[in-house]
Amino acid sequence: MSAEQDFAPAPAPQRPGALFQKLISERKTLSASEKEVIADASAFTYVDRTWVTLWYDPGHAIQSKCGGMTAYRAITTSGDLLWYVAPQGDAPVYHAQCSDPFEAIEHTTVALGAQTDLNRRWAHIERLARDLRNGTLDFDVCAEDVRNVPLQASALKGVLALAGLFGHGKISGRTAAALMTVQPSIGFIIHAAWLRAQSDAPAQQGIVIAPHRPVGFEAIC
Repeated sequence: MSAEQDFAPAPAPQRPGALFQKLISERKTLSASEKEVIADASAFTYVDRTWVTLWYDPGHAIQSKCGGMTAYRAITTSGDLLWYVAPQGDAPVYHAQCSDPFEAIEHTTVALGAQTDLNRRWAHIERLARDLRNGTLDFDVCAEDVRNVPLQASALKGVLALAGLFGHGKISGRTAAALMTVQPSIGFIIHAAWLRAQSDAPAQQGIVIAPHRPVGFEAIC
């Protein structure tokens, strides 16, 4: 999928009734009459605090073997089925597009580890954003970078959509850095874009455009 396709306008929200029917149809062990009874708004939980608006089905839940996280079958307001994976405690939730719940839990485990490592690098991310805003550094942000954010790819796509940036294959790093002052989690996209730009740049040249004030590149394990 190209960047232009990935940044296409988000689908319009669908009617709740159709969404509930689609979500309850994922419960394969229920009869048609049982599904009709359950496919009611009160049976599902609405979530809008993660920039991804969805309903999840509390009755369709798979727990990890260690008991540390639960995957709920869910559907977004635009009709996309996913697994809403909620770790215990205050860890961020994960929106897994795969169809298998255990694969979704595995993806969440990997993403949580990557996010923890990324959180330790926040001072570096802030420095990247500051240098983008003042023109010391210059690189673009594209759809690939959003997908490479460990936990928040779906949420950050929602942020960019609300900012009116879908429909463009990429945005400037300076624009992303300006958005970060309003939504700090945009910094994770900036970091992913910086890693990509480094790998794309000619050897030893990096992506710094003002040699008198370079960014201190950090090793990424």
